[in-house]
Amino acid sequence: MKIRQRAFDSIRAHGAKGFPHEICGLLIGDPAEMLITEARPVRNIETQNPEVRYLIDDKEDMRIRKSLYKTDLDVLGYYHSHPNHPAAPSVFDTERSWESYVYVIVSVRDGKPADMNAFVAQRDRGPMLPEPLEVVG
Repeated sequence: MKIRQRAFDSIRAHGAKGFPHEICGLLIGDPAEMLITEARPVRNIETQNPEVRYLIDDKEDMRIRKSLYKTDLDVLGYYHSHPNHPAAPSVFDTERSWESYVYVIVSVRDGKPADMNAFVAQRDRGPMLPEPLEVVG
């Protein structure tokens, strides 16, 4: 999977800004090229454990998807952060994964973005396998 530098930087900045809570958003891009061109942030509406969980607002998700109608762009996946934890899917992440979407996770250590990795679910609810993430200009 390829990701534009601007989208890569946007995810890292969003993770730092949201620390110590998890942040989340949609990955927008061209499915024909498998290129993420934009990381569109959405609110984490998780109220009980936002430090270790995220929940994307369905209304925001649908609003973004509707804005993509009649374009060549689509939602290619989702991103979120792991505050003070590795950039690897948790059991919770895996159980909520859908086949064919890419999931990008950024580790944020003490408020500073660290590593960022991508994963793809082999089928709904996993298992999730690492997906190479190439940053392009």
